[in-house]
Amino acid sequence: MKYQVADPILGVEHPFLNSEEITPQDIRQYFPDYLYDSTNLECGRLKYYVLYLAQFFLNLGVRVFLRPRKGEVGDLSREEVHKVYDREARTYDSKHHLTTHGADAIWRRIAAWTVMSVWRQRLGSDRRDDKFEVLDLCTGTGLTMKEIIGQLVEWQIKAEVTGFDFNQKMLVQAAERNMCGGGLVDVRFKRGDAMELYGLERPGVDTGLAQFYANSFDVITLMFGIGGINNPLKVFDGALKILKPEGHLFVTDMHMPLTSQPGETFFLKWWKMPMLEAMTYWKTTSPLVLARLWGWRDTTRDFYLLPLVTWQDPENQLWGFEIVNFEVESQRWWLNLAIMPVARIRVKKVMITQKEMRSRQAILAWALSFQKNI
Repeated sequence: MKYQVADPILGVEHPFLNSEEITPQDIRQYFPDYLYDSTNLECGRLKYYVLYLAQFFLNLGVRVFLRPRKGEVGDLSREEVHKVYDREARTYDSKHHLTTHGADAIWRRIAAWTVMSVWRQRLGSDRRDDKFEVLDLCTGTGLTMKEIIGQLVEWQIKAEVTGFDFNQKMLVQAAERNMCGGGLVDVRFKRGDAMELYGLERPGVDTGLAQFYANSFDVITLMFGIGGINNPLKVFDGALKILKPEGHLFVTDMHMPLTSQPGETFFLKWWKMPMLEAMTYWKTTSPLVLARLWGWRDTTRDFYLLPLVTWQDPENQLWGFEIVNFEVESQRWWLNLAIMPVARIRVKKVMITQKEMRSRQAILAWALSFQKNI
């Protein structure tokens, strides 16, 4: 089967690609069966009405306590992003704790420990004495940054941590947070577009948006940020370019429920309720909490497209991502219900062959042209 390949980042024909043969086996390396799962979630009338009633009260609680936006939402333009986070900047911390039932603090601490793992892996290299450089993309009010800095200080590591966000009010909140580097950690904040990470501003033109050189960072964290960006592939492309060789990118965000692997909830015994997970995600979490409150979209597909991004640098060296770790789990939310599906992925920047680059580009082009929501 032949696929005509276009550059998915630029949207034009790429002279390096032309065409590539890929097989269903190649595709299955990146897109597992559960993404195509058409599990029939229909049930008896009584169970349906019980689930429907549960969604009614969940939706009511979200509308009363969180007050999501009304009207048209979801185009993810700069104007929409500005409006959402200008409005939410001062209440972001409390709302995020509330909507995640406090689990976001755990996720951010996991990000900090991941940064530490990357540093420890570098100990045996010839770069062990270089300053350790960390970029927290879509840093928001700096919650993840604070966890990272705290870990670095505990381990007495000299480092530079940069918080990067598009919304100025969120950055102001982050800068006002008490982030003490203990004389070891330099803390910086940069305003910029996550879809334009790589490069330098044009001479004589002050856009006010920061960009970075290639090979600038040892690790990049992206905690609950990719869902509010219109073109996530551009973010992954930029991250690949500005990471140092063997640098790591760590992403955490929402994932659709896996009905074949439901979470368990305890009510006198352990229960698996895949229908409740699925209905909650598609009827409450995705349209109401994600889209209307945070200007978000379903981020499931991003975790599977990320490892397919590649880059040919100015020296004609080919780069891609190697998956270090990837996991999906339904975590417990309000009333101890396992209805919050969250994914974490860590990838490493590595050199790849021309054959591997062509294969990944072909699979990526296929995935972007595939009409089914994968």
